[in-house]
This record gives sequence, C-alpha cells and structure tokens, in this order.
Amino acid sequence: MGKDRENKWQPGKGKPSGANKNQPDIPADLPTKHPNRNTNKRADHTTTGSTQNRNTNTGYNEIVTKTQVEELPGILTRDVFIELTGFDKPPCISLLMPTHKAGVEVNEQADMTAFKAALQKVEKMLNEKGIDQSSIKDMLQPGYDLLKNNTFWLSLNNGLAVYIADGFFKYVKLGNPVIQLIQVNSSFYVGPLVPYMVRGETFYLLDIAKKFPRFYRADGFGIERLQIDEMPFGVDDVVHFEEKDGDMLFRSGSGGKGGANFHGTGGGRPEENENIATYLQEVDDTLWETQLHGQNAPLLLAGQEFLIPIYRSVSKYKNIWPEALTGNHHQQNDNDIYEEAMKVMKPYFDQPLQYALEDYLNKLATALTSSMVDAIIPAAYYGKISHLFVKKGFQVFGTFNEQENKLAMQELEGNMNNADDLVDKAVIKTIQNGGEVYYLEADQMPNQSELAAIFRY
Repeated sequence: MGKDRENKWQPGKGKPSGANKNQPDIPADLPTKHPNRNTNKRADHTTTGSTQNRNTNTGYNEIVTKTQVEELPGILTRDVFIELTGFDKPPCISLLMPTHKAGVEVNEQADMTAFKAALQKVEKMLNEKGIDQSSIKDMLQPGYDLLKNNTFWLSLNNGLAVYIADGFFKYVKLGNPVIQLIQVNSSFYVGPLVPYMVRGETFYLLDIAKKFPRFYRADGFGIERLQIDEMPFGVDDVVHFEEKDGDMLFRSGSGGKGGANFHGTGGGRPEENENIATYLQEVDDTLWETQLHGQNAPLLLAGQEFLIPIYRSVSKYKNIWPEALTGNHHQQNDNDIYEEAMKVMKPYFDQPLQYALEDYLNKLATALTSSMVDAIIPAAYYGKISHLFVKKGFQVFGTFNEQENKLAMQELEGNMNNADDLVDKAVIKTIQNGGEVYYLEADQMPNQSELAAIFRY
C-alpha cells in the first residue's frame, strides 16, 4: 500500500480494493497453522533428511533449490572453458540439443518438450547409476524450473548446451545446431563448445559513402559499430567551395556544437574525384589517428564501386583486404552487413586451419604427426600436442591412467559407468595445455583419418 499524489493511502497493485478488509471465513473444523511457525520444519519427522529440508515424496514443483542457474556467454573465453573442463564432482550431466530461434517449433514449444524429455531420461540414467532420489531431485530441479520460464524458451538460439551437477547448473545458447546428446559421466562433455571459444581473428570494416561513413570492428562472432566523433560527416563537410584566405578550411563540431575541427584544402573548386579523394583522405587520417595506428587486422571496404579504388589510393593503412563489398550498404543494418562481410572474409578466418593442415602435411613423414588414436590420447595428457584435428561426431570410449601411461579402449560403448569419451578428454587436455583444436568434416581431415595431431616434440 502507498500514498497517491493527494497523500491518501491506496491499495497495492494487483489486489482488489477490498482485499485486505474482507477475508474469507475459515471453517471452524479446518486446522490452521500459526503464522510464525518454522516453515522449514517437516510435518513428518520420520523421513530421511536432505539439503532442502523437504519430504522425499515431494514433487519437483514443490522443491526449493539453492543452486544458482547461470548463463554462460555464447562466446567462451579459454578461462570459462577450462573452468567447465576442470569440474570434477561426479555425476556430471551434459545435455546438448538443437533448438529454434523462431518458427512453428517455437509456437508449439517443441524445444521445451524435448528438454523435459531429456530431463526425464537423465533422471532414469542417474537412477541406474544408483544415485539417491533426493540428490537427483536437487540436481534436476533448476531444469524443471526452466520449463516454467517462458522468456527463456522464447529467446533461444540454434543450439543449447546444459551442464548439471550437485550445486551446479550452467547453460550456453549456441549459434549453430548441435547433435542431441545426453551424457552422465565423471566430467562434462565440452568438445562441442570449442568452435564457440574466443579466437584472435578480428577485422575492421569501413562502409564508405559521400555522407556519414560507418566504421566497425568485427570477429567470428559478431560486429560492433565504433563511434568516432572526429569522423567527417561527408564530402561537403571537408571540401568547401568558397574562397578562403587561409590554407585550412574550418569545420565546426557536430551541429555547430563542441570543439572545432580543421579539415579540407585551400581555396578553389577541384574536380569531383579530387573532392572525393580529399574527403576520403580525411576519413583515412581520422581512422589512422583514432583507431588503426599500430594495428594490423584486415580492413574490409564497403561502398559504391567507384569509391573503393579512390580510398585505396589515399589510404596509409597497409592491410586493406583485397576483396571489397561493392554496392550501396547504407540501408543495411549492422547484422546484414556483417553477414555479407563474413562471406568475403572467410579465407581470413580459414587461414589458421589452412596453415595447420599444411604444417601437418609438411611433417607427415616425421615423428611429429600421428593419426593413431592410441598415440594421440596419451600425448594430449602429457601436453605434447600443438594442433589436434577431430572428425565431427567421432568418439572413443575407455580409460587412460596417466600415472601408469595405460590406455584401455572399448570397442563399443557397453557399460559406460567407468568409461570416458577419450576424444573429448584429448580436446580438453590440448586446450588446457595451450594447443589448438579443429573439428572438421570427414573430407577435411588430414590423411583421411578420424583423429590427427601435430606434436610439439
């Protein structure tokens, strides 16, 4: 209850005006509970205890969990990845599934239904492993809570990875679909997250136009428009066509406000291309002074075809990408221009992989490469691998004793209670030791293998 503008008390929002006045009569024979009773005490003291102080027969909807649900960023840092890989309090539940951003599947709650079925399957798997029912409910309750969160199900991407353990519940919304997978093991299954780790490849994009040029910084996951206050607004902002006494022409700040900037050339009216060149040189000077000085990331140019060679001729930046986005892009939003830019920049992002594949071929006849699983798995544990190539979907189950250097692989999944996905372990160990991992299609794999590696020594 609060006061209105006339200082009169008004009922709280969402309640009828008489809600606090006319309480329903309580039948005399209906037992009541003291309002100050300890609500954490059980009515039935014969049941076994649990961390949540609840009856073990209570359904999921009545459980109160203390586990904090956390969304991990869609672009994972190496530190976040290693934190996931280092979690060692089994049972560790990994749940991966394709999801939908829009369409009939969202309207019909297909992802929610699939997730509920996955939770039920996880519960069955935990029961088969002999986990007590109280612990199972504790671990899975945050997942059942998510089923009631409509905002969550309306904001998914193309894939979802969920990691669950005792007191641990974290998820990642993935940009690409993943193969459905449910695994209960001694550690999390994190290999599918590797393509979403932060990489070093970035590039710049300049959308040239006679008015209001736009400048961006982008990487393999997204694009950001950079606001540069010193940037000239257009040709007329730089090249003035009236005679002036001095050598420099004066341009006031944005809208005549703020500090003054000096741009342009002396008096006289040069030809149109010279005007454009003067303007683009001013754009280039501004970018050089504010953004590009000391940088070496590629600069992708976008704009009408006749503007591209003019900019190249006046720019002092040495790493302008050979191909350009030609056409008028000023009507496109940032995401649309980013999608086009990524098609042009694909060779740039493929370079690290191409260099690694070439290195593998150059060392193929030496002891510094291998496509033998029984050689690669131990090498990953001992930090020998600099580059690991994995065929998408390839798994090998078994165990590796690091102290005894003993590898045991299973022909089939069979009894997985004491087995690991050794390929996933090799991925984890390679990244933890500073190596690079590439998931490839079968026709991209070196030596037509399922697993291949370059060794450091």
